[in-house]
Amino acid sequence: MKKKKKIKAPSIKDVAAEAGVSISTVSSVINQNKFVSEEREARVREAIDKLKYRPNIIARGLRTKSTNAVGVILPDIAQPYFAQVIRGMEESARTRGYTLILGCSFYDIEEEERQINILMNQFVDGIIFFCGFDSHDHIRQVYDSGIPVVVTDREIGNTLIPSVLIDNASSMESAVDYLVELGHKDIGYLTFSFDNQTTARKRYEGYLSGLKKNNLEYRPDRVIIDDSIRLNEFAGSYDTVKNKLAGKDLPTAFVTLADYLAIGLIKGLKEMGYKIPEDISVMGFNNEVVSQFSEPPLTSVKQPKKLMGKRAMDLLLDMVEGKEVEEKNIILPTEIIERESVGVAKVRIKQPGK
Repeated sequence: MKKKKKIKAPSIKDVAAEAGVSISTVSSVINQNKFVSEEREARVREAIDKLKYRPNIIARGLRTKSTNAVGVILPDIAQPYFAQVIRGMEESARTRGYTLILGCSFYDIEEEERQINILMNQFVDGIIFFCGFDSHDHIRQVYDSGIPVVVTDREIGNTLIPSVLIDNASSMESAVDYLVELGHKDIGYLTFSFDNQTTARKRYEGYLSGLKKNNLEYRPDRVIIDDSIRLNEFAGSYDTVKNKLAGKDLPTAFVTLADYLAIGLIKGLKEMGYKIPEDISVMGFNNEVVSQFSEPPLTSVKQPKKLMGKRAMDLLLDMVEGKEVEEKNIILPTEIIERESVGVAKVRIKQPGK
């Protein structure tokens, strides 16, 4: 059997020959680092288009010390929340002439460290670490190596490393305050586990401080912590509710780690015979787009997702480009978006029909 002839990719030498110029002239046009006459630049660009030449970004990065690419490591690319933040990052990066390279850790610390090595081997100009873990020695090592680093939606307790985030604990405490103002004194909480997971733990701490601030009793039976929810928030929450709440007396309200947990919770409660919010109020966090289309529409804590991404990317690129950064640790505000899943508290209820 005759082997297929391998097609050779055009080189910078081929472009130079086609344009009738030197290799250094082609390099100057590509890198925009030396003056080239308009006539010669036009010939070079015409040759590049004709040959479909693509510069080797890694080889160019070795020469110029810049690839105009930045890495972003996030826990779960399938979640709409992360997609909205990434959108803000991408818009800012594109405007400033940079490309994003995404790595997904799936909430695995070892995988996050592996993604760091991949990105550094690609000679990225900087890295954004998005959400994730309490462990951050590997982030400090990247920072100490001189590569610009920003963390977003992640508290690592190191003010030297630039960050863009919300105050997760305070925002969740405000959610409890809001429910208390509506007369709720028995408030449940739904979350996935927060071992080595900063954002989830901070929100849980906000729930606890909200109870304490309002002189409410903490009841372990009102808290559902289930790690099966982590990578399957909607279906996992629905299954958890059906399995763990059936036949039990329930609080008058639930607040959840995130909106998709709240929507799964609502579906499960409704199938158990409860009306939302007449019987039980449910409150989410993040204010995802789907929240306004849930049934009923979900009351949620809004955080500025797209803005968070934009501010994080702008902060990173300012450092990459050697600009002076005045504000290194940015806290963005949140607000409660009122919809129809939360109502005035009624007396504690029992399982419908009992």
